[in-house]
Amino acid sequence: MATVSSTQVMMKEQARAAELSQALRNFRYKGKRLPGIATPADLDTLVAQLIESLHRIDYVTRITNRPVSPQRLDPKSELFDPLRAAVAFKKGGQLEEAFWMVFLFVHFGKDLKHGYSLLRAFYGAFGEKFLWTWKKYSKKPSDFSLWFQPRLPEIEKKRKTLKFGNHRKYESIRQVERVFESYLDWMGGPGGSHIAKINDAMAKAGNDPKAAFDRLYKDMFANVYRFGRTGAFDYLTMVGKLGLAPIEAPSAYMAKATGPARGIRLLFGGSPTFSIPAKDLDALAIQLGAALGVGMQVIEDSLCNWQKSPGKFISFRG
Repeated sequence: MATVSSTQVMMKEQARAAELSQALRNFRYKGKRLPGIATPADLDTLVAQLIESLHRIDYVTRITNRPVSPQRLDPKSELFDPLRAAVAFKKGGQLEEAFWMVFLFVHFGKDLKHGYSLLRAFYGAFGEKFLWTWKKYSKKPSDFSLWFQPRLPEIEKKRKTLKFGNHRKYESIRQVERVFESYLDWMGGPGGSHIAKINDAMAKAGNDPKAAFDRLYKDMFANVYRFGRTGAFDYLTMVGKLGLAPIEAPSAYMAKATGPARGIRLLFGGSPTFSIPAKDLDALAIQLGAALGVGMQVIEDSLCNWQKSPGKFISFRG
């Protein structure tokens, strides 16, 4: 198989950036150019954020096509990686565990300095000789409560190294038990199944990937504690990207967003507080995605990051 050189990759990326830049310059809102990218710096920064968001999606695609080391599945190992673990579980036919791994990944996130330390601590049972797999947790969640409560003080003492990722930075370790319980309830309670949940949503949506996503999103938003718009959106888009379910985001759900909505207002109105009716935000995001040829996750992610620093590119991770 022919390899792709770094020069070819760079040329392809430059061509994509040029396409995005031209599409943004051509886009019209109420007959006028987008005021949020009136300066070259603002335009270039938004394009850079779009490219960065595309990279994140490409990364998931790449790891699904590569072999996975057993250490990536072991929370006792520094090499543990929940997304690669999900890929391996899917390939091994352990779909329930793959879904569970995505949930843990989204809930705990990845800290910039300490990585997946918090996720590893919980999934790896804080160093004990067993793992809190989906099968073990979902079969008898009361066992998790009996394990968790006595260890909570010790876990909290290590909060300097056991941290949530940036998207979950306002979460509390004390709420983990309730989050887990609400997720299990969403799956149907003890013995619940991700596969059954997905199949039910697909059937009710007439096997329409976008309609199924929408049903699952609204259901998760309403029922999984502390997930809200961002958590539900991130979870379901990752499930789709990993190929665990044939679902695709139909919109960016901007009406309930903060950062992404500020980005839309800045881009279309020149100010993050520009008045755009909440009901129109999603329509604008969909129009923009179609014009740029990118999905809703790219729009949501790039606009959120761009509005934080519209004139200078900053890579936001974690």
